[in-house]
Amino acid sequence: MEDRLVEAMLTCWRTPDRERGWQRLRSAWPEISRDALAGDYDARGGDGRSSDVPLKLASQTREEVAEMEEAFGWLNAIDPADRKLVGLAIAQLAAGKREISWMKLLARMGADHGADGLRKRYGRALHAICVAQSGGNPSRSPSRPQM
Repeated sequence: MEDRLVEAMLTCWRTPDRERGWQRLRSAWPEISRDALAGDYDARGGDGRSSDVPLKLASQTREEVAEMEEAFGWLNAIDPADRKLVGLAIAQLAAGKREISWMKLLARMGADHGADGLRKRYGRALHAICVAQSGGNPSRSPSRPQM
């Protein structure tokens, strides 16, 4: 689930018309917005100011765009506040980070403590997406003991 969301983020960043790409996703992910202090990541994996390498857009197939839209559609299964958390965490992974820096996300989420709580919220949000994708039947949930 997480890997598909990372792939969707990377596909979104490669969209030739990034503004239109984000506008398409705003209905599923309205809380994600550019943060002027953090910079705006581009397809090179960093902010546009840190590299002299010209941005080279890769062409996208209809299948890639459909998979991106499907993955972002999964976010409708979770609370809007959790969508922002998932989006910020997935953006870190898509930018090449091996692990999510929960301490860095505290300020972006408007908190000054509780990094472990953010990690748990993120896990619960991904679990809710998985449950929704499996038909919403909690007995089919992998974290529930089978009897």
